[in-house]
Amino acid sequence: MGSCQIQKNTNQGELAEDCILDNEKYNNQEQVHLSDIRRWVDEKEISTVEDFMLKLPDVYRKNFSMVEHTKALGESNLDYPRIVMFGEDGHLLFNISSKLDDPTYQKVDGIELNEETGNWELFQVDFSQSKIKIHDAPQECFRCHGERHPKPLWGSSNHWEGVFGDNEAKGPNGEALSLRHLQKMNAFRNKLTDSPRLKLLLWDEEQVLRSGGIRNIKDNRFGAELITSNHFIGASTAKGIHKRISQSPQFQKAVFPLLLLTAQMKKEVTLGEITKKQLAKYNLPFQIDALYKQLGIDTKTDFSINNSLEDEHPDAFWKMGKGTLYEQVALLVLYNELMQNEELKDIFINIPTHQVCKSENHIISNLFDLVKHKANYHYLLKGQGKVEASKVYLPMDDDEVFDSVLQPAFHYLQNYYSTQNQVL
Repeated sequence: MGSCQIQKNTNQGELAEDCILDNEKYNNQEQVHLSDIRRWVDEKEISTVEDFMLKLPDVYRKNFSMVEHTKALGESNLDYPRIVMFGEDGHLLFNISSKLDDPTYQKVDGIELNEETGNWELFQVDFSQSKIKIHDAPQECFRCHGERHPKPLWGSSNHWEGVFGDNEAKGPNGEALSLRHLQKMNAFRNKLTDSPRLKLLLWDEEQVLRSGGIRNIKDNRFGAELITSNHFIGASTAKGIHKRISQSPQFQKAVFPLLLLTAQMKKEVTLGEITKKQLAKYNLPFQIDALYKQLGIDTKTDFSINNSLEDEHPDAFWKMGKGTLYEQVALLVLYNELMQNEELKDIFINIPTHQVCKSENHIISNLFDLVKHKANYHYLLKGQGKVEASKVYLPMDDDEVFDSVLQPAFHYLQNYYSTQNQVL
C-alpha cells in the first residue's frame, strides 16, 4: 500500500510516518462469494434465511440499510422494511424481506461483482422448498437491473428515496432521520418486532438516535450509514466499469483522452486545439459519453444506478458522496497508468498539492501520493482488511477527484499526451 506524506519540519515532502492504512492487517482480502453460499447449501450448513444471515460475517448485519418502499418484486412497509446488506466492501449485496406474509419472504435476492469480467451477476437463494435452490440470473430481475450487463440499484448521495434515513423534510442534509423512521429504528434495535430477521441486525449500542440525525454503522469510524453504503456500492460499480473498459481493444489509445475528457466536464477546463487534432486523428470523440460508448459502456444505463431500466429519465451523475462515477473510473484509470508509467509518475510526484488525511492528520504533498491515497481505501482494500480499516479510517473527500486531481493535473496530462503523440 502507498504511504502518506507528512511534514514534521520545513522540508517539503519529507517522508515520515506511514499512512494509517499501511498496517499489514488491512491486507487481508478474504471475502464471501456466491461460491461459498453454494457450498453452504450443498453441505447443508444452512436451512433457513435466518441461518444464512448468521452464517455471513457479522459485518453484513452491521452494514445494512432498511427500505420502506421497495422497487424490488417483494413487499415492504414501515413496520417490515426490506433489509439491504452491503457487507465488507459492496462486492456482494443482498436484499432480504422482513415481512412475514411477503410472497418472496423465503427468497434472498443477491448480486455479485465478477472482478474478472467486470459484470454484476444476479442470483436468488430460494428457501421456499425443503431443498434450497440457487437460481442464477433470474429473469424477473432483468426488467429493472438489466440482462447483458446487470447493475445494482441504489440511491444517489443525498437522495435515497424510500430508504430509512433519507431526509423526508426540507433541508440541506440528504441523510437525516425522520421522527417515524427514528421511532421504528429504536423499536427494531430494542427487538420490539415480531420479525426474526430484524432482530438479527447489529446496531451501534452507544449511539443515541435522534430525529434529524443519522444512524451510525457499528464498528465504523466514519459511521454515516447511507453515505457508507454509497461508498461501497459505488466503488464496486466503478471497479466493474473500469474492468470492462480495460478489456476493450480501444482502451490503450483511450486512456489519456478519457482523463482529459472527464476533466473537461468541468466548465473551467477546455481541450487545446492540438489535443483535438490528435483525438480526431485516432477517430476519438470530443465528448466523454461518446468515448465510453466506443469502449462498450452506455453511461445512461451503466452509470445511473439510481434508476431501473424502466425509468424514462436516467441520471448518469450518480454520486458516491461528493464524487460521481465519472470521477471514480477516471481515478482508477489514472492510478493504473501511474503504476506502470514511470515517466508520468515522476511528473505527478513533482506536482505540489496540500491535502490532509483526517484519520491521522497526514499531509499529502504531491499529486502522485494523492492519487494513491484516494485509490487506497475505496479500491485497493477489500474483504476482511477493509472491515478492519473501516474501524479506524475516515474516507473524507476520498471520492472527490475533479477539483483535487483532474483539474490541477489537466495541463500536465494534456502536454504529456501531446508530446507522446508527436513522438509516435
